[in-house]
Amino acid sequence: MCVFCTGTLKQDTTEYIEKMDNHVILITDVPCDKCTQCGEAFFSTSVVKVIEIILDGIQRISSEISLTVIDYKKNAA
Repeated sequence: MCVFCTGTLKQDTTEYIEKMDNHVILITDVPCDKCTQCGEAFFSTSVVKVIEIILDGIQRISSEISLTVIDYKKNAA
């Protein structure tokens, strides 16, 4: 059950976006439970750990805003 609107959750995927200083990271195809009513995404503890590992591995390569797109499934293994 969604904690925001009490809607039903279903397994799905989503994008995760993180801004680190002047760097924007977009992780695609992230597994989640998504609310069928409001669309809010919820991540399991194991998915959050993988996201943290991915983010820890990102090097800041530019002083200007740049975008890095990472496929979750390819990096979760």
